[in-house]
Amino acid sequence: MPTVTVGCKLPNGIVLHLGEKEQMVNGSNSSLVIGGHGITEDVDKVFFDAWMKKNAKLKFVKDGLIFAHEETDSTKAEAKEKADVKTGLEPLDTNAKPDGITEVK
Repeated sequence: MPTVTVGCKLPNGIVLHLGEKEQMVNGSNSSLVIGGHGITEDVDKVFFDAWMKKNAKLKFVKDGLIFAHEETDSTKAEAKEKADVKTGLEPLDTNAKPDGITEVK
């Protein structure tokens, strides 16, 4: 069975569902993180490709926040290249002042 290594930049990862089968994919909170992407090895390639095709319209799929390669090194390289890509789920900067708010002296 061919497998892929998946990179996922969602903070908590995601459980991929397709029919009766499911696969947990690590996110940026996992123990193996490269460029902010959780890395999951040995994911069934046929399952992952089918899931990606079925869910191609999801924003995080279109934005490339989840991807896979047959070679683990290729997944790690893409994760490094996408290190600066924002998910929109990053923590707020507690030192930044929101627009329209002024400090009272």
